[in-house]
Amino acid sequence: MKIFYLLFLTSVHSFLLNPMRKTHNLLKQSFNDDDYFYFDPQQNNNNTNLDPFQPMGIRVIIGNGNRPSDVEDYFEKIHNNSENQNPYSNRKKMSLEDIFNLRMKNNKNQKTKSENFQIETDLDINFNDVGGYENIKAELNQCSDLLINYEKYQKFNVRTPKGLILEGPPGNGKTLLARAFSGETNSSFISVSGSEFQEKYVGVGSSRVRELFDLAEQNKPCVIFIDEIDAIGRARSSDSESSNAERDNTLNQLLVKLDGYKKTNGIFLMCATNRIDLLDPALLRPGRIDKKIYVDNPDAKTRADIIKIHISGKPYESKIDMNYLIEMTAGKSGAEIENLLNEAMLTALREGREIININDIENVLGKSLVGFKSTENIFSRRMLKRIAIHEIGHALIGLLSKDHARLSKIHLNSWAPNNPGYTIFETEEVDVNIYTKSKLFSHLVVLLAGRQAEQVFYGESVTTGASHDFEQAYKLAESMILKYGMGSNNILPYSSDKSKENVDNQIFKLLEDADKKANYILTNCKPLINELANSLIENKKLDRETVEMKIYRKNPDIFKLEF
Repeated sequence: MKIFYLLFLTSVHSFLLNPMRKTHNLLKQSFNDDDYFYFDPQQNNNNTNLDPFQPMGIRVIIGNGNRPSDVEDYFEKIHNNSENQNPYSNRKKMSLEDIFNLRMKNNKNQKTKSENFQIETDLDINFNDVGGYENIKAELNQCSDLLINYEKYQKFNVRTPKGLILEGPPGNGKTLLARAFSGETNSSFISVSGSEFQEKYVGVGSSRVRELFDLAEQNKPCVIFIDEIDAIGRARSSDSESSNAERDNTLNQLLVKLDGYKKTNGIFLMCATNRIDLLDPALLRPGRIDKKIYVDNPDAKTRADIIKIHISGKPYESKIDMNYLIEMTAGKSGAEIENLLNEAMLTALREGREIININDIENVLGKSLVGFKSTENIFSRRMLKRIAIHEIGHALIGLLSKDHARLSKIHLNSWAPNNPGYTIFETEEVDVNIYTKSKLFSHLVVLLAGRQAEQVFYGESVTTGASHDFEQAYKLAESMILKYGMGSNNILPYSSDKSKENVDNQIFKLLEDADKKANYILTNCKPLINELANSLIENKKLDRETVEMKIYRKNPDIFKLEF
């Protein structure tokens, strides 16, 4: 009858040769509860095919001894001896899940650092620390479940993903998601940058790729995160330049490592980039990178969760409306939202207050939009009036246009280095990637409305403040004609002089129509513009509600103007 006894230990060559010899001294050694096996003290273990120094896993030795009571008495004696406490005397019987969780822990005796890379094991981050992005977290949760509970998926003939890539604009938590994924799987984590593989010496990049995966192999299960993967994974070149050849060799080594795994390798690759279009197709193929996840700027629900996380611990006035903060941060990345709240708290402390108010947040937002310099610009009253009229022109046309984004605020900021006045429109979250011709034309009219407002009041005596508006307006009009086919022809050739002249004429007509539309509206609003400009100079800012109230009180017929 076979008898099994559970014993946990680490480096035990002498124990295998003579298990009961010097056991008392052996138990004083540092045990590793990740390595364990069933042991029969009466079995001759010299013939056992077992390597006690292999990476962590389940090791089983089966014997058929006849005196189990001697061993039980021995361990009971050790347990009762306070000088030599058995560290595993209170070990509970492990389920399969407990066994797997033990295997997921890092082996302390294994190498956790190489010459260029280091294992991070004590990750206290999980998906609860990531605000929003519920669909992305659900996708990553399934990957985590595949790695931990692979048996559940075997009957469906499912292959465990080997890697995924996170793409999207910077500051939206791609690295944070990777760290949280590693925390969810309770695995080792190696974070590197693609630029770390680029050196002037030949062969260094390939050797570092091998070094990285060797370290991960010794610390399985392990998540490797390569940030800015385009530095190493850029599409291979067709020329013979030496610099490109070295980068290609580094990429080839990475491709070999990603393609040479066993099915249960225990290494999961995560990458991040802002330019997935630059990557080599061989790197992105299924079997190497199985999933591509786009991490976009947060939507309203995600922004609410991000704000909730980062405003926690920061005292703020109760009258601050969270819904207003969510609207205010539309179009901003998670990093920008975190920085906005952090700078608002620092601003309050710098002014001797311990509570954030709405002005702190708006001032920081203004700095992020137009910049800040240490000395204030000095403007005369006449120049401030011109600046205010220019901004009111933008705001009124945007407010009266049904197709344009909603007006938010108008600001005068003498601390801005280049833009003493600016108008903020809300970032739209509906129909954001497809635009109608009328919507683009409305935006074109708004861009040209600042200069038209100056001309309505001052004629030809205009300022240089519209230069950036003109640059944006021309690019938009050119795209409407050439790129979007919104001129007299859907498709226009651009090779001959005649076709170029035709394109130029259509762009000019589009800009001229926008100019006329803005001039017509603003000419009929001259008294209102003058009053709003004076209010803006006095208060330094106007919101949409204030502008609408003045329109309804002074000149409600303006809303009836055909736009």
